[in-house]
Amino acid sequence: MIRYALLRTVLDPLLAVAGPEGLMRLEFLPSAWEYHTHAHALARSCLPPVPDEPLPAIHEDPGGFDDLNLQLAEYFTARRTAFDIPLDPRGTPFQMRVWRRLQAIPYGRTQTYGQIARQLRKPNATRAVGQAAGRNPLPILIPCHRVVGKGGSLRGFAAGITTKARLLRLEGHTLGESSRIEAPRLF
Repeated sequence: MIRYALLRTVLDPLLAVAGPEGLMRLEFLPSAWEYHTHAHALARSCLPPVPDEPLPAIHEDPGGFDDLNLQLAEYFTARRTAFDIPLDPRGTPFQMRVWRRLQAIPYGRTQTYGQIARQLRKPNATRAVGQAAGRNPLPILIPCHRVVGKGGSLRGFAAGITTKARLLRLEGHTLGESSRIEAPRLF
């Protein structure tokens, strides 16, 4: 069975999709109308069809995401720095390695795509790391917003650079006029 719900946050509405093992997708929805249709399509895409088996049941479950909603609210009000929601992302083995590495980036810190590629012992895979981060099915929980370009420049984010900048500011980063991370300053 696949469950979904629309979560209202201070940034944008989020569509949450979960299976029996945990949260599978968290997607920003700048416009939340007709989210049921989008949710069903997204839920079907989360699990590849198994021959001779019916598609899993898909239903809305607003109350089933209360813990996620609470943890996100705490995060957005700077009272939470880590999440303890069961996750069930689906991706290639390389994507899974990148996403695990992204989860290891501490709250309030950033790393570059190149640093992550080197940590994965694939120093020439900077672009592949960026592509894997771009396909992250669980933004915020798998914090791809903490990955920046060389020199601190803000690079791609599925929900847009403005949302990425807002998440980084929430975590205490100072962003200059040129969309680069800068050292915090008091005045």
